[in-house]
Amino acid sequence: MPENQSSLSEPIMLGRLSVPNRVWLAPLAGVSDVPFRRICQELGAGLTYVEMLSAVAIQYHNKRTLDMCQRHADEPLLGVQVTGPTADGVADAIGFLSELPFDTIDINMGCSVRKVVKSGSGSGILSEPERITATVEAARAATTLPLTVKTRLGMTRRSITIDDTARRVAEAGADGFTIHGRTRDERYGTRADLDGIAQGIGTVRAHAQHPLVTIGNGDLFDWASIQKMHSETGCDAVMISRGALGNPWIFREAQQQQTVHPRLDEWAEVVLRHLDYQEAHYGNTHLAAIMMRKHLLWYIKGYPCNKELGAKVGYIESVEEGRQHIRQYASEFPGDIIRFEGAHRADSRFGTNSKYDPKYEMDRTHDRGVGHLDKEVATAQE
Repeated sequence: MPENQSSLSEPIMLGRLSVPNRVWLAPLAGVSDVPFRRICQELGAGLTYVEMLSAVAIQYHNKRTLDMCQRHADEPLLGVQVTGPTADGVADAIGFLSELPFDTIDINMGCSVRKVVKSGSGSGILSEPERITATVEAARAATTLPLTVKTRLGMTRRSITIDDTARRVAEAGADGFTIHGRTRDERYGTRADLDGIAQGIGTVRAHAQHPLVTIGNGDLFDWASIQKMHSETGCDAVMISRGALGNPWIFREAQQQQTVHPRLDEWAEVVLRHLDYQEAHYGNTHLAAIMMRKHLLWYIKGYPCNKELGAKVGYIESVEEGRQHIRQYASEFPGDIIRFEGAHRADSRFGTNSKYDPKYEMDRTHDRGVGHLDKEVATAQE
């Protein structure tokens, strides 16, 4: 680590906002709801976000979109992310969101989902660089909250635009800049480009008119990968995405600066608490159970006989049914079993050496857009 680089466990100022540490949870579509955020916050996430919202949906006061803006009283800090096809539309949405109980606002310029890009939102803005400047300037004028931007290295490897994007974001007055180390067309089988992130960080710092927080994102699955991102890119903070799926303990790892796999008894306690939060937020409903299934399937990775357990938790019809399966499973094995014992977590889960990636399936394969709801979930909400 460079001599002047701070520890990720230290607080940092994001604009006027004091954040207790530098390890944050990314806004994950279909994942970053109140129950999951609370679990990640309790295990050490310094800042979490509501999942990406559509500026167009906000303009029309879409109920499902507004429902996603809910904040629990126990959430210490909370950000929100928005994307849209026009600078004015994004600025209007940010003005509206500034009146809600959020501490910071992020503009998404990196989402790679086909329908989002086609509309000119997400990474679609990278094809119109002048709109990057216009969007950040309009957003800056619309809010006094800390304003950040999340983006990618470019649309393709033949069109790496991170330097131009970084310059525009810095000169337009953003308080923070998150770089995901891939281009729009690269899948997760391609490793995050740390050199590309470092290049963008250098550029944004060179052009910043005031203190600006730089955040690295991509392939962060454990303390080793977090440390590598931090030391090789020089970023001020890191943003965890896929690495937090079923593994909120990753935030604790970053604070303790070592890999700390949970014991089975601790694992069961956290999963059961997540189930409690799920029921408290969504009610004792079929919807709550459906939305929890994916979390349970992610949680069970790394323990023996998880295929048998997966066949049960992947089809729960109620939150209580989920509790029963987790309690029964935890009672059948010693409480001191260590998760992923004897296996490298990134490889054994869905890391850079695996062809399976749950977020890719949820988003790009199924063309999941902002505020999108899976068919089964949408049916349950009717």
